[in-house]
Amino acid sequence: MVVDQRRANASLRRIVRSFAERHAQLGADVVTSPLPARPDQFIEFYLQNRYWVSHDDGAPSAAPPVVVVGPQSYRRTRLILSGNLHVFTIRFQPGGFNALFGIPMTTLVNEGVAIEDVIGEAATGLRDGVMLASDFDGRVRAAEHWLIRKLDLSSPVDLIAHSAAALQRAGGQLSIRALARRAELSDRQFTRRFEQQVGLTPKLFARTVRLNAVLEAKVRLPFKTWTELVHQAGYADQAHFVRDCRALAGNAPASFFAEWLQGR
Repeated sequence: MVVDQRRANASLRRIVRSFAERHAQLGADVVTSPLPARPDQFIEFYLQNRYWVSHDDGAPSAAPPVVVVGPQSYRRTRLILSGNLHVFTIRFQPGGFNALFGIPMTTLVNEGVAIEDVIGEAATGLRDGVMLASDFDGRVRAAEHWLIRKLDLSSPVDLIAHSAAALQRAGGQLSIRALARRAELSDRQFTRRFEQQVGLTPKLFARTVRLNAVLEAKVRLPFKTWTELVHQAGYADQAHFVRDCRALAGNAPASFFAEWLQGR
C-alpha cells in the first residue's frame, strides 16, 4: 500500500488533522484485515474499487462511494480488499466533525454511513470537487476549499475538543480528571460533553489512543519488543496491554498485529 499524507492548511487544523491517499494494485488477490477499536473520525472517498466491510463477522457489503466513518469502540469491523484501490481520506481532529457539522458523534460510533445521509445535499460539492480532481494535490485543494467555506458556519472548537486533541497528542497519557478541572467541569459533565463531541467516553478514547499508539509504533519500530513499546506507551505492565488488546482488538497482540498489518 503506497500512502501520501499531508497536514491540513493552518486555517483548518483545529478541525481537520490531515489528508491521505492510498494506492494498491491487488488484482485478483484478496486481503482481509481486522480493525481495532480506534478514535478516528474521517470521510473516505473510493476513487476506484471500494472496500468491502464485514461487521461482527457478518456478510460483507461494499462501502458507500463516499463514507463518513465514526470512532470504533471495539473490534467490530473487518476490511476485505481486492482489485485496484485508490482511496482519499479527510481525517478530522477529535471534536472536529461535531464542530463543523453539529452532529452528535454518538450517532456515528461504530458506523460507516454514506456522506449524503449524514450531511445531506451539502455533500455534493465536496464529493464532486474531490472526485473530479486529477491528482492528490488537486483533491487536497478541492477538499480544503470546501471545508474553509463550511468553516464560516461552524461552531467554535471549545475546551472539550482541545482536551481530546491534547489527550490524543499525549498518546492517552493525561489525567482525565485534570482535563475536566481545566475545563471547569465536573467529571460527569466533562464525560457527557466529551462523548457528545468525540463519540467515546474520555476513558475509552484514551484506551483506544494508547492501543493504536503501540500498534503504530510496532509498524515503525519492528525491531523493538512488545515489552519496550508497552512501557513507552504508559501501560503499567505487559499484562495490562494484553488485556486491552484482547478487549479492543479481539486477539493477543502478536496474532492481531500480524493479521492487521496485511491491510496497511
